[in-house]
Amino acid sequence: MDKKKFFSTTGFAYFMLVVLWIGVQMLLSVNIQTVAPGSIYRYPLLYWVLSCAPLYLAAMPVCARIMRRLPAMKLYKNKMTGAKWFSTLCIAVFITYAGSLIGNGVSALLSRLTGLEITSSVEEMLTGGDLGYVFLFSVILAPILEELVFRKLLIDRVIVFGDRTAILLSGLFFGIIHGNFYQFFYAFGLGCLFAYVYIRTGKIGYSISFHMAINFLSGFLTSALLDRLNYEQWISGSSTEYMIAAVFSHLGALIGLGLLLLLLFGLGIAGLVFFIMSLRKTELYSGEHEMPAGQTLRTVFGNVGMVLFLISIVVLFVLNIIP
Repeated sequence: MDKKKFFSTTGFAYFMLVVLWIGVQMLLSVNIQTVAPGSIYRYPLLYWVLSCAPLYLAAMPVCARIMRRLPAMKLYKNKMTGAKWFSTLCIAVFITYAGSLIGNGVSALLSRLTGLEITSSVEEMLTGGDLGYVFLFSVILAPILEELVFRKLLIDRVIVFGDRTAILLSGLFFGIIHGNFYQFFYAFGLGCLFAYVYIRTGKIGYSISFHMAINFLSGFLTSALLDRLNYEQWISGSSTEYMIAAVFSHLGALIGLGLLLLLLFGLGIAGLVFFIMSLRKTELYSGEHEMPAGQTLRTVFGNVGMVLFLISIVVLFVLNIIP
């Protein structure tokens, strides 16, 4: 096997994913703004479709078509017990919030050093959009399609180079494709966890279920409660009486949000414990074409396809910073 050609093809596939995603999205945005100025922000469904359709309907199919040129392996299928599923979900919650803290810190530091206002467009979409569309796109479609592209499509081919290479590459691709430092760290951690789950079980349904659960708990449910709370409106009141009345009028949402935060905190603490316990049991197997540690980095990234992919990622990060 020509290893450099293998990874160059892999890099080029995901380079095309980024280029088509950005290119089609920009092309559609310009045309829509020309025909109907301001319509993108007036119609929530149009905003979501414009954000996701270029990725799901154009970029991902082309990426998959290129990746299918590479040989794929069938993984052994194993069942996951209910207790194991729950402990893994707890670890996923811990990774999400630990990674979010790191991402927020790095983003704040970069904002301070550069003077740029670095924000997360995904957070704005989740907290400012129609809840039905948030549920459809972030809880249903995104987990299914992203797990197929960043876990099954990638790992089925890269697994011949060993578990460690497959897991780290899957996590890295999944992290950097988010295009911002807010999400990179937790997305990288979750990507590695979901990759390990898929490799050990051979069933993509498990990683999809974890992805859906995390997006539901930390994204949709939080957004739904904040929407019911109508936080920005009631904190704008100037009098103490107005604030007290606003709190009591949104008491149900406040209690729900508090209970959710307690639940997530409990799951996260349990996840930390489960994560520490699982470190001794984690098994990483060698692949048929395993490479020495010193050679892996040069082989994986020292090729044209991967260089193009990394350049496209830099452009993606820059575009998400520029107002």
